Amino acid sequence: MTLATYFGLLAVAAVLAVTPGPDTMLSLRYALRSRRAGLGAATGSSAAAFIWAALAAVGLAALFEASPLAYELLSVVGGLYLLFLGTRAVLSARTRIATMATVATEPVSGAAGSQPPSSPVATLTVPKARVGFLAGMATCMTNPKVGLFFLALFPQFTPTDASLIFTIGVLGGTVAATMYLYLIAVVLLVDAANRWLSSPKATSWIEGISGATLIGLGIFMLGSGGLGLLTLWGG
Repeated sequence: MTLATYFGLLAVAAVLAVTPGPDTMLSLRYALRSRRAGLGAATGSSAAAFIWAALAAVGLAALFEASPLAYELLSVVGGLYLLFLGTRAVLSARTRIATMATVATEPVSGAAGSQPPSSPVATLTVPKARVGFLAGMATCMTNPKVGLFFLALFPQFTPTDASLIFTIGVLGGTVAATMYLYLIAVVLLVDAANRWLSSPKATSWIEGISGATLIGLGIFMLGSGGLGLLTLWGG
């Protein structure tokens, strides 16, 4: 592989990374709750992308090209999972906003022995890095378009005498690493903005919007897969 060809691969990887998708929105959503969870989601998504690269390199991802049924079924599963994540994020954001509104309207008593109203932020469950990692991996692994992307990418950049290790390590590793760096940047920027704003209400609204976006992406994947299945069964 020449240097010019590798730069071309980097350009394609960069375009893939910055294109808004489920992985970006998931990392954003978890970063709003916890920097570690956001980094975990970014790590899980990138690890899953590398796994897809390995599957494509050994030819297993070609199953989706040869079997439309398998592709559409995985699209439906991925859509349902995104709907689950998005709905949970929206409900969580609504609960936080409602809790803050309730606390804000509570009278503050100065009587002895009275307890100050609890902070709505203190009652939040902070997701762990492992939770974000598993969510990121599941989201990416249930998106068959990632596998087809690598299946279409490899023939364009793989030398004719390249080994399987080269294809997985260099090509797949470059795409996964580029994606990882971008998602880490998203998480750190969100974490910095979150600390700067220091507003639970603002972060709740952002989380709700990111959750709604995940729901939209899930509906798109579910609809696409469902229509594909209906077409296959109708034909």
